[in-house]
Amino acid sequence: MIDQKLAIITIHDVNPSHSEKILETSDELDKLKIKYNIGIVPYYSKQHNVKDYDDFCYRISSLLQSDNVELTLHGLYHQVDGNLDDFDTHSKEEEKDEIQQGLDILSAAKLPRPSTFIPPAWHLSRQAIEALKELDFNISESMTNVEFIQIGKNYLLQPVMNWDQQGDKEKNKQTLEQNKQMFYNRLFNVGGKTYGLFRIAIHPPHDPDEALVDQLEMIKHLKEKESYEFMKYSDLLSLESSSSI
Repeated sequence: MIDQKLAIITIHDVNPSHSEKILETSDELDKLKIKYNIGIVPYYSKQHNVKDYDDFCYRISSLLQSDNVELTLHGLYHQVDGNLDDFDTHSKEEEKDEIQQGLDILSAAKLPRPSTFIPPAWHLSRQAIEALKELDFNISESMTNVEFIQIGKNYLLQPVMNWDQQGDKEKNKQTLEQNKQMFYNRLFNVGGKTYGLFRIAIHPPHDPDEALVDQLEMIKHLKEKESYEFMKYSDLLSLESSSSI
C-alpha cells in the first residue's frame, strides 16, 4: 500500500508520425513544472523506425536533458494492422526478442536505454516480466499494477486514467465526460483524504483533441488542490528502495 500522494504522468505512443502533437503536449507539461515520462515506440506500426528520424530523435533527446523527463519503452511496434503488441500470451523468448529489438533501435538512434517498460495493451504475463528481469529492466507497468522487477515487489493500483480506449479520436470522445465525472465526482470528491499513486496516460495520437485541456486541468488539480508529488519512474524506484512508500 502506498500511503503518500504520488502522481505519474506519461505521454504514450511517442513516435515520429505524431511528433508535433506529442511535442505540443510535452511543452504544456513543461509549463506546469512537473516531472513526467515519455513512452517511446521504437518502430511504430512497422512503418516509423525512430533511428531513421534524426530531427525527431534530436528533439526527444533535448527533452531528456531536463531532470524532469524520463524515457520509457512502450512496446516495439505498438500495433500492426490494428493489433496491439502482445506481451501477455507469447512465450518468454518471443517477448524478450521483441523487447530487445526495441532496445537495439533506441541504441542505434542514440537515445537512452529505458529501465521501465509499459506494454501497449496494458497487460503483461509473468513470462514477459521474467524476460524484462533478464534484460535488466527495473519497473513494469500494467493497467492495475506497478512491479519493481528486480526486487520482486508488486503494487496493485486503481486503473490508469486513460482517454484512448478504442484507438480512434472520434470514438474516444465518449471518454471526455466519463473521465471528468470519474476524476472530479468520484476520485477527488470524497470526505476523507486521498493517498496512493495516481496515474494519467496521455495518448496524443489517439486522444480526442479536447482531452489535453482536461488532462492539464486534472494535473493542476492534483498539484495545487491535492498536493500530489509528481514522479518519474526512477524516482518511484528510489522511494521503494528506501522503503518509504
